[in-house]
Amino acid sequence: MEICKLEHIHKDYRMGEVVTPLKDICLNVHAGDFIAVEGPSGIGKSTLLYVMGTLLQSDEGCYFFEGKDVSRLSDAEKSELRAKKIGFLFQDSTMIQALTLRENLIFTQGVGGKKDPKKVDELLYQFGLEDRADFFPHQLSGGQRRRAMAARALLHNPRLILADEPTNDLDDHWSEEVIRLLKEQAGKGTAVIMVTHNSRWAKTATRRMRLEDGVLTDMNA
Repeated sequence: MEICKLEHIHKDYRMGEVVTPLKDICLNVHAGDFIAVEGPSGIGKSTLLYVMGTLLQSDEGCYFFEGKDVSRLSDAEKSELRAKKIGFLFQDSTMIQALTLRENLIFTQGVGGKKDPKKVDELLYQFGLEDRADFFPHQLSGGQRRRAMAARALLHNPRLILADEPTNDLDDHWSEEVIRLLKEQAGKGTAVIMVTHNSRWAKTATRRMRLEDGVLTDMNA
């Protein structure tokens, strides 16, 4: 089953000169895909995820999610799509500073649908954060915040997970655990797109892509 599709996506940034991180990108993503996207820093991998997460509009081309042209959706419809069907694990993800970790996760659940405190507690346990549930974000270490973001990305069993360097700030044990959980989600039919510089984790993906000079190539071809 196809989850989403990029057709000839092109994106420019104008910062004194024109920078083109995405050139004629085409990609079909199906249920159960675990795709690793590799490439040099600053080349546009995060831009690709922002387009796929409906956070950024491309200059040319079409992006379809479950058969719907995202460019034709209203802002409210895009927000609902993100809240219910897309899990984000981004490097710049933030939490509400006035809420505890557990309250942050329950709040996110409420935005996307029905609150399920039991599910929140299960994820806190899975990511070794049960003893940090009542801590505020500023009381968490970088690695703990990263694990919290991974837990948040899995809250709604999303159709698509977008993970930008998901093992940053994590030791080997928790890196392996995050990768295992992402693979587990893919095994349940979720599509996972993971940006990574780590070839060890990239090799665990079912498909490996490389983005360089704006061009996305299939490393398995």
